[in-house]
Amino acid sequence: MSIAAVERGKLDIGRVIQGTFQVLGRNFATFSVLGLVFYGLPMAAFSIAQRALGVATSSFSLTTVLWAIAGGLMIVITSAILQGALIHATVQDMNGAKPTIGGSIATGLRAFLPLIGVSILFGLGAGLGFLLLFVPGVMIVCAWAVAVPALIADRTGVQGALRRSADLTRGNRWRIFGLLVLAYVVALIISLILVQVSGLNVFTRDPAQIQAAALSPMTLALNLVTNVLTSVISSTGVAVLYVELRHLRDGGGPQWLAEIFS
Repeated sequence: MSIAAVERGKLDIGRVIQGTFQVLGRNFATFSVLGLVFYGLPMAAFSIAQRALGVATSSFSLTTVLWAIAGGLMIVITSAILQGALIHATVQDMNGAKPTIGGSIATGLRAFLPLIGVSILFGLGAGLGFLLLFVPGVMIVCAWAVAVPALIADRTGVQGALRRSADLTRGNRWRIFGLLVLAYVVALIISLILVQVSGLNVFTRDPAQIQAAALSPMTLALNLVTNVLTSVISSTGVAVLYVELRHLRDGGGPQWLAEIFS
């Protein structure tokens, strides 16, 4: 048992990491399909169209701006659905049930509008914090780290989810910061490994090579795999983090979430 686990009310980072990969290991196919459908493919389609339009117009234009807005909105919606779906699937797994793709998607569809609201407020708050001073931005990110699962589990509304997250993370925000840094490092390593395997030259400054690489099948496939992996791991990890924090704050296990999805 780790030192953090011995300390009363303190988050055990090891338990969060272990729990995340245990859930992923038991549901890799289901989670990969969800990540592919609601994040990987939309991101790939947006990237292909955006680059194709950029090549066709060769300059900044109203068409590229409108496409960027429409594509960005599509990504926001599908990402919110994915978050809700993966939270549902993770909690179902931690309750001992086998999550299904249909049930997970249904939860994501029901919750995607308020999830978008949470994402917007999260982005605005964190962005303002980083602009004013770096540390406040970090603390806002750590305080609101579990706002998305709190919104679904506690049904408090958008602002209530942010307040609930701030309450659950209180006293553990530096540990959450350490967990986020570790997750960033792992994601960076995965990305570098995939780039190395692909043989792409990411350091070239030749515009022709950059354009050719951006539209190459290898780059698109690499981005697809990276996007799916990062979205699935991060959403699952946030759900596991929420369960652990609520266990520390309120006691009990994840069974209290069973009625939400019944």
